[in-house]
Amino acid sequence: MDIYTDYGNWKFENHEFISNLVKNKSKTISRFTPVITVVDYLYDKVCDNKKLSEDEEVIFSSGFDYIYDQFHFIQTLLQFKFNNDYKRLEKNAKTINLLLFINEFIAEALNYKNISTKELDELESKVNAYLDKDEVVPDEYFAILDDITAKTFEANDIEVHTTDQIFYEIALELGIYKDDDYNIYNEILNNQISKTRNK
Repeated sequence: MDIYTDYGNWKFENHEFISNLVKNKSKTISRFTPVITVVDYLYDKVCDNKKLSEDEEVIFSSGFDYIYDQFHFIQTLLQFKFNNDYKRLEKNAKTINLLLFINEFIAEALNYKNISTKELDELESKVNAYLDKDEVVPDEYFAILDDITAKTFEANDIEVHTTDQIFYEIALELGIYKDDDYNIYNEILNNQISKTRNK
């Protein structure tokens, strides 16, 4: 069984869950929709018996791993925190998105021996506390994350691109998205930070 069959099987096995999120344009998956778009595009090429380049194979593999992890995390929250209530899940979408961003920055920081994740870990705990209370995190927490990542990465001359940003650029290169497209799924973190800063 190859990775493309795995992806097809995963989509089939989770069809109802994925469909509910996609058809309702759930904000819980808004931040990584470019990843879904690119992976689906490459999967369709394989299904049409077109051979992927080595780069495309790597993009597909990394994208599938990322989607799998993100959906699994959201599905776990839906089942164990929100009792399979999609409305409660959606109510907490902003908090979930922030938590997923924090997790991604923590994972990136762990690649460097000289970088501490202490502030990110503390912020993650605070955001999790909002989820536990079924309360929406304040907008200001997005700006706090921005400040922490600036201190953590920019201060060490490390340029970080989140997975959704990378796959958005790939989608542009593949011609899936156009340069002038306004996409609600792109730059969600930066949009949230700007909204907070401009209050």
